[in-house]
Amino acid sequence: MHRLAFLFCLSVVFAWPQREVVRGHGSEWTDPNKSEPAGTKYRTFHSRSIGGEVSYLLYLPPGYEEDPQRRYPVIYWLHGLGGNQRTGAFFASLLDGAIRAGDTPPAIAVLVNGMRDSMYCDSRDGSTPVAKVIVDDLVPHIDRTYRTIADRRARAIEGYSMGGFGAARLGFGHPELFGAVSVMAGALHTEETLAERRKEIFAKVFGGDAAYYRSNSPWTIVEKQAGRIRGRTFVRIGVGDQDRLAEWNRELHALLNRLEIETEFVLVPGVGHSGQQFYRVLGAQVWGFYRRAFGGPLHHAPQASFVHRARPVIDLLPR
Repeated sequence: MHRLAFLFCLSVVFAWPQREVVRGHGSEWTDPNKSEPAGTKYRTFHSRSIGGEVSYLLYLPPGYEEDPQRRYPVIYWLHGLGGNQRTGAFFASLLDGAIRAGDTPPAIAVLVNGMRDSMYCDSRDGSTPVAKVIVDDLVPHIDRTYRTIADRRARAIEGYSMGGFGAARLGFGHPELFGAVSVMAGALHTEETLAERRKEIFAKVFGGDAAYYRSNSPWTIVEKQAGRIRGRTFVRIGVGDQDRLAEWNRELHALLNRLEIETEFVLVPGVGHSGQQFYRVLGAQVWGFYRRAFGGPLHHAPQASFVHRARPVIDLLPR
């Protein structure tokens, strides 16, 4: 009996790693704070990629419940480093106001759980497949569960700072999914700058492997995918002119110009690295991008004060 009991316990010990959800760090996949900032709903879905639940916040536009036949475009919004899905609540609030004012077509917004410091990439060791969860699990879940227009032309991805990196990485990497990519103050590291300035992330997410980082870098991905993006994807890059990340964003815009990918470049005067200040100063011009991307009855031309297309970046700087 003792021998049988010992063998049973031993079998449990060795079987445990196979039964345990090994991809992820416990509750980070589900935000333990289930509060619902104004206009949003806390939701979870089952991810096959991790074998467990993942949370997000959902915004549904005015009239969603009253018109059961209508379908909507979707904006996936990605938070910055150290943030969480609730960080995007202000974006949902701004979107709601813009829809009610008639400044942008009604759209669903999904505020994504980016695991605080994932860079929206699958970790080198396989423990946190964040990109896979978003692409393979979250997007299909949203299309199955809500009345979306399940077409790349009605699907956008936007993010600020680390979220801007993520929007570029996922949007450029999956042009079959996203017809609009909005990179706001993107933390567009090279492998050298990430290894130097964000050592913990370089080790945790990329295993200290420069080649693996490069394979996930928007700089690499956009060059490989240029033929699938050019002429098919609405692209915007925005950054404050006082932002320490401004130069990276200018350089990405210059690269896209060389690749002949039409890009709206937005340089916001007097703004440093502050997401809420950035969106507040940019104001209604946030929504011109979505009017063009999603079409519909609104076709107002964007104001010229910030918006710039395919001209030297220096033209936007104060003289």
